[in-house]
Amino acid sequence: MAVCLYLLCTSFIPKEPAPLSILQRVLPWDKYDLGWNAMRPLSSASQSPLRMDPNYNSSAPPQERHFDWTVERKIVAPDGVPRLMYTINGQFPGPIMEVTEGDVVVVRVRNQIFDDYEVPEPPITSRLEDVFAEGTDRKFSFHWHGLSMRGQQVMDGAASFTSCPLKPGNETVYRFTVHPEDVGTHWYHSHVGTSRADGLWGMLIVHARTDERALFQKHRPTANVHWDDDIAVALGDHFHVMSPESLAEYVSLLLSNAEPVPDSGLINGKHVFSCYMSRMEDVPCPAGDVDEVGEYETFHLKPQRSYRLRLVNVGSVADVIFSVDGHTMTVIEADGTLVEPMNVHRIPIAPGQRYSVILHREPSSKADRVWMRAEMSAECFKYLNPVMDPMVKAIVAYDESAEDDHHWLSPLRMRSYRRAISESIWARRWGWTLRPSSQPWSPNVTDVGIPDEPCHDLEPGTLVPLISDPAPKLDVSQGDRQVYVNIEVLNRHKYFKAPMAFMNMSTWRPYGRLGPAKQPLLHRISHSNTSSPQEWEQMGLVNREHELVVSTHPSKPVVFELVLFNYDDGPHPFHLHGHKFWVLHIGEMERVRFKYTKDVEDSFDLTRAMKRDTVVVPMLGHAVIRWVADNPGVWAFHCHMNVHLASGMAMAFVEQPEVLQSHPPVPPTCQ
Repeated sequence: MAVCLYLLCTSFIPKEPAPLSILQRVLPWDKYDLGWNAMRPLSSASQSPLRMDPNYNSSAPPQERHFDWTVERKIVAPDGVPRLMYTINGQFPGPIMEVTEGDVVVVRVRNQIFDDYEVPEPPITSRLEDVFAEGTDRKFSFHWHGLSMRGQQVMDGAASFTSCPLKPGNETVYRFTVHPEDVGTHWYHSHVGTSRADGLWGMLIVHARTDERALFQKHRPTANVHWDDDIAVALGDHFHVMSPESLAEYVSLLLSNAEPVPDSGLINGKHVFSCYMSRMEDVPCPAGDVDEVGEYETFHLKPQRSYRLRLVNVGSVADVIFSVDGHTMTVIEADGTLVEPMNVHRIPIAPGQRYSVILHREPSSKADRVWMRAEMSAECFKYLNPVMDPMVKAIVAYDESAEDDHHWLSPLRMRSYRRAISESIWARRWGWTLRPSSQPWSPNVTDVGIPDEPCHDLEPGTLVPLISDPAPKLDVSQGDRQVYVNIEVLNRHKYFKAPMAFMNMSTWRPYGRLGPAKQPLLHRISHSNTSSPQEWEQMGLVNREHELVVSTHPSKPVVFELVLFNYDDGPHPFHLHGHKFWVLHIGEMERVRFKYTKDVEDSFDLTRAMKRDTVVVPMLGHAVIRWVADNPGVWAFHCHMNVHLASGMAMAFVEQPEVLQSHPPVPPTCQ
């Protein structure tokens, strides 16, 4: 009987794939040498590029860890809709990197972007040529987001700040040491143009050499923090057009200052796209006449084991709210800093931010399949994209015995095992899997410190470092510095009313558009004989209109405080290279401009201030951050929303330029 059923079922499995006519409506396929296997998404049974190594030995002696990458572009269908994407060694997302503090990381990278994609003619009012030079989409550099790069400034990978971009046909080698301060959940991504939004990223995990679980036992023994395995989870928005096309619309009169709204979202580079929903809104579906394309990422867990989810928002625009149905979470890390355990049902994550959470299955949850959710709040966007489903999902599946020793199985376990095997077969043949019926947490379920409103970060003071690391006091009399910076997007007449991003009325352009021989700031400053931004401007080394440069101190470490004012009606997630900073004060929606008084300064809780590298400056609000400027170099500080960075929302901090000039870390020109 079983044999007959098997023959009956397999007789209906098609021997050849469906014709390409539907997919050919999306892109000019005749320009690409593509077969069916090049276009169809990987089955759920294939190994994800972001799968962490369960046998990784973080206690091994320090060593060199080598990675060899080739970057090119090819057609990929992350959510079932084919489009051109950047790949690393043919993969999207890029391969996960696991290293341990003390290791030397060596990454050899080749640029093989030789496809015939051309950026389309922008809208007539677009100022794309002002922010995106011809050929930008074929160049890239890699920034190691979250690493200090202490003593290795050129390896930071921020093109035009510390290095030149890699051109097609060229190759380079990144070589750097990861230090104890670098331990944590991080990621790497391109730092040229907007290629990060088109897939040029991956996750980077820096393991501690000693077991971090022991630190929780020592500092918070009652919290009972434990995990058996680590899982990397990348969350982010996704567009069906190349990012230069979205940028061209943003810097025009077309969107009236509105940031582009995603078409979809991804978890670990996968999701589904509903053509049914797009047809309901009379919007043509780029995938053709099917109801749904793509597949969900599936995380296979064991009920008897505990898991640490390492979360990162790799998106280019959207905040996400992360949760897992029927599960609570304990937050234990933020941007590489271990924190006092905090129990939550959901957590907001802005672009560039990272968290680690311990996943707890609720005793009342009996389902063996539930939804993981990364919700993009529609209220955070300034216009409606009718094809977008803001609820991005993946499947958490509890496998009772699929990997157990099957020498002997009880009838019930044998039945469970057979079901797992049959699902695997169907997943391989059809890309099909059982879908959960679980429901999200009710909006009435709230947690202390988790905002009720969309587009908001955690409430100030919510996170506290696990290991005491008080913020230093600011003493201007001893050379410490405090700087005020205004952030805004303006429609200036100079740019024909197209929106551009400004910091203290300077809008960043790589190399200041007309920088000396187009050399990065690090090269220019390291080989000059002056040490102040004013002198650099007078000598023509820095273009003040397009390069906002601040020096902390010419020759010694000082405490540096930055007061940020956001004049926009939306938040900005700001990331600092080369450092973590203490977040001292945050406010939003202020009717009267924030006044920094002695009483305000005295109210700062220096002993419990959170330390991280990406902070959300609230809409029409402010943020006060402080760090010790003890890392000589040129460090970028910018909004992590792609269109804001590309249109000018960036500046540079130069630390101890005289130290750089005494022993230049780079040659006068890029090599």
